[in-house]
Amino acid sequence: MNNFLKKPHSGFSLIEVAIAVVIIGIITGMALKGRDLIHTVKLRAVINQVNTTKIAVQMFIDKYGAFPGSLNNASEIIADNITNGNGGDAISTKEEASIFWNQLIGAGMISFEMNSKFPTSKLGGIFTVSSNVDGFPGTWLILCGSTTNNKNFTGIMSPEDARFIDKNSDTGEPTTGDVRVLKASNASGECIVGDKYNLKNKSNDCVLLFKLQ
Repeated sequence: MNNFLKKPHSGFSLIEVAIAVVIIGIITGMALKGRDLIHTVKLRAVINQVNTTKIAVQMFIDKYGAFPGSLNNASEIIADNITNGNGGDAISTKEEASIFWNQLIGAGMISFEMNSKFPTSKLGGIFTVSSNVDGFPGTWLILCGSTTNNKNFTGIMSPEDARFIDKNSDTGEPTTGDVRVLKASNASGECIVGDKYNLKNKSNDCVLLFKLQ
């Protein structure tokens, strides 16, 4: 009689607990893998944005005979609301960089989501342009978190992310080729050690540069 009146045990067996732990592990693993996949898609989208910009720049030059931002009669031959450049190919200031985008986008060569006159990247941050980056001769498309003077740039990605983009669009080496890495003005660590990406650094301390001319 006493055994009959006892309440059934309501706890979990070791097997049930083990199965639950395995299921949680699988779900967590899938979530992490999904997050990594989404991040990789964003990195590849950045590469597409860069390639699109390079093609657009060449189209602009072919059509107007001038580098975007330098066209000094843009308001006459493109549209009234397009800002005229100064006739020189060099881009140094933030204002000159904004005119680059104003002319390129105003001419219908590309269409990007904008943030205060500058395109946003699929990874976040902005794209700017400069011919005045210390140690980097030429004109560069620059992916950074932000910039106040078009010379100092905040970080946007880790060395691992920078290496992925470099490897999938250029040499994969940070000090050679048409893709270069620059230490951010607010960096807490190094982006490169010697001539290699510093993959031990997981912080967003890097700025990427893409050669335009």
